Amino acid sequence: MTTYLKAYSHFANTQDMDEAARRHVIRHWNEMNPTDRAVLDMIRRYSVKYGAAHLKHDTMADKIGKSNVTVRRAIRKLESLGIIERIHYIRPVMNGLGANIYTILPFDDQATLTTPATADKPSDSMADGVVPESESFSSKSKNIKTHTLTDTYPAEPTPTSTTLFGRIKDLLSTTIGNSSLARQLFGIYRVQSLRMMKFSIHEQQEDLFEQLAMQALHIAVQATKRKEIRNIAGYFDGVYRKLIDKALFEDIFMEYDVSLEGFLY
Repeated sequence: MTTYLKAYSHFANTQDMDEAARRHVIRHWNEMNPTDRAVLDMIRRYSVKYGAAHLKHDTMADKIGKSNVTVRRAIRKLESLGIIERIHYIRPVMNGLGANIYTILPFDDQATLTTPATADKPSDSMADGVVPESESFSSKSKNIKTHTLTDTYPAEPTPTSTTLFGRIKDLLSTTIGNSSLARQLFGIYRVQSLRMMKFSIHEQQEDLFEQLAMQALHIAVQATKRKEIRNIAGYFDGVYRKLIDKALFEDIFMEYDVSLEGFLY
């Protein structure tokens, strides 16, 4: 049932993927902490058979013994370093958000490779517990669609800025061709997140609110492709409120059983 993951693989076989992961670790050893490497290793292990991993944040957090917030932070760092790619997944039956798909990216041989003296054998941890795999997975285009996967979210572009405002502006520009709403949407994010962070129990969860804001924006942009949305900002506001409620008050993150139609403001 997980053969659809082959469509997201960047490699022809497991050996090439493992080698790319090893070289990524060597290059970025000083920039990565043990948690970052543990998350990467888990993605690699789950990708052995089909070249990609379909994982929930909670699953990774339980496996490596870290918090959900810490795992999300590590994923963002691996993305920023160009080590992994995160693909949003839509569950075909319920048409709702599911766990993300993660793939290891090819290693760029043209970039400068710096091997720190403290990393004589940084690949040892990556090699432990590799499941032998006789079947090589095929490298296929990401545009391939199967009956089990509907890849309808636009890929989030590499932002020119690391700020949330910059990411919102970039996404609006590349999807609907108009970034003029970025300031208004960012204002909605600020109002709603600050409203929650004034409570001590939520004051350290800024990264969670940013992640939910980007998810709400993806949903709003996708909705414009299926029907006419007269007020994108209002739609985004309603979706963002719904995601916050689910994340904070129903102890659910990245796994929603509500149809996208249920997010109407």
